[in-house]
Amino acid sequence: MRSTIVFLALPVSGVIAQIQYTSTASAAVEKARATALTLSPTSHVQGKTFDRFVTIWLENTDFDMAAGDPNLKYLATQGITLTNYNAITHPSQGNYVAAVGGALHGVTGDSFVRIPNSEKTIVDLLDAKGVSWGEYQQDLPYSGFQGNYVNQKNGKNDYVRKHNPLISYDSVTEDVNRLAKIKNFTMFERDLANNTLPQWMFITPNMTNDGHDTSVTTAGKFTRDFVTPLLNNPNFMQKTLVLITFDEREIYISPNKVFSILLGDAVPESMKGTKDGTAYNHYSQMATVEKNWNLGGLGKGDNGAKPFF
Repeated sequence: MRSTIVFLALPVSGVIAQIQYTSTASAAVEKARATALTLSPTSHVQGKTFDRFVTIWLENTDFDMAAGDPNLKYLATQGITLTNYNAITHPSQGNYVAAVGGALHGVTGDSFVRIPNSEKTIVDLLDAKGVSWGEYQQDLPYSGFQGNYVNQKNGKNDYVRKHNPLISYDSVTEDVNRLAKIKNFTMFERDLANNTLPQWMFITPNMTNDGHDTSVTTAGKFTRDFVTPLLNNPNFMQKTLVLITFDEREIYISPNKVFSILLGDAVPESMKGTKDGTAYNHYSQMATVEKNWNLGGLGKGDNGAKPFF
């Protein structure tokens, strides 16, 4: 019997506890999965430049390494390469937290954190304007899960909390309906087929497919295989802007420049295969969405960030 220490957060208790991962814990996850609330709200709020925003995050790769990957190079021909896009910090977790909340909120590492309810996120702004949103986290065991989860066949990392930006915010996790919009890739496929995808999405592959535990080669292949069919899917391409980016560069030196591409039918044909050297960073995601739907702002890093359009 494998005995790995993980964090599990079961919705029946609302308590996050560190326990020994055994068959008993596995049974608890199965029980929680059977009762976890899942929601797929939709909306059709027209934006200035796009009607849907999707961001897909990969892991820990220097700009030149990513730019040289054949699959990512192919995707770059389908959109705009952002050649001066910078991450916010090292290590990973702070970048994810900042990208949805406009600040690091004291996060300096990858350990378990809870950001107080008083700190708001992009979803507060989206909710106020009626713009639907959701996260899709590969290998998340069930909707709203708040811990880490390892591959039950080989013990490798699958889903990790630190790569899920909204799960660190109590303003999200203390609301059962918000937790229900944090879903896995199985639900992405279902929502895609049912044409019930939200207008704002944050997508995180597992620790294999995002390149964290593997390589940029694995991440590039996964991303091309995942994204290419979506670019021709009418349930996905609804005046959609897709950002593919990396959380941080591998080497801890400045600048923290990462490879990023804008794709989708919101990108004009004349701009596909081009490059943009404007200085952007992870806060630019918030600034872009805020400007597009006239959301206002959080008055943090989003306030001074340059939007993509």
